[in-house]
Amino acid sequence: MINYIGYIIAIASAVILGLILRLPLLPEKPIRQSWTISVIFPTAVLAIGFTAIISKLGYHLIGYQEYLVALVIGVLTAIFSKFILERILPPPVQEEVS
Repeated sequence: MINYIGYIIAIASAVILGLILRLPLLPEKPIRQSWTISVIFPTAVLAIGFTAIISKLGYHLIGYQEYLVALVIGVLTAIFSKFILERILPPPVQEEVS
């Protein structure tokens, strides 16, 4: 069972790799209406979610293996957010106001 340190490792690795991949730290302003993929949302949130899913599926890892799994989840989440997420969930089409 992944403990809180595993969640922290997953978030940290996702944030660090997201910044290396040049994802913006925060979405564009106004944040409520922005569909920009950023490091904070959805990258870090997806890292927490995928880590929780792996934890709840019942993988019982021994020693440092759970931390390695959390690190891999964080890395894969950052790569997923940068290159694949907009292809799966495209931003909504905005109507122009005339």
